Amino acid sequence: MIIEIRTKEKYSGSEEAGFIDRMAHAGLKAKAARLSRLYRVEGDFSREELERLGAGLLADPITEHYSLSQWRPGLKGWRVEIWLKDSVTDVVGESVKGAISDVLGRPPEAVRFGHAYYVACASETRLRHAVARTLVNETVNKFKIEKL
Repeated sequence: MIIEIRTKEKYSGSEEAGFIDRMAHAGLKAKAARLSRLYRVEGDFSREELERLGAGLLADPITEHYSLSQWRPGLKGWRVEIWLKDSVTDVVGESVKGAISDVLGRPPEAVRFGHAYYVACASETRLRHAVARTLVNETVNKFKIEKL
């Protein structure tokens, strides 16, 4: 199950502006963007336990929202999902795995950490180029782009 964490809109302006500026330097004109963190938690956990992790462990309830389903930000454009390859040690995932064990009393099988970027732009090709140039190292990362 993937738990998605995003900053509430009233706090997210600077991170979105920074991302849009970064994409502009890579040749992509983005009209808008939203960013989120992803945690893929593998294990036999109930929905209630996953809700508890989202609300009580992974998200700051003052500045962030969490979701157990893919978020729909209302942008027309693309969703970019970036993860470390399975062969790469995920230190954030390992840290969260330990925290989950502390909170729920049993460890998950695995936890992987990633990012999702929602981008309103005209060209998937230019987006792919900008992502490859600025957000990923293809030696250690894998990514996919899907239409919203």
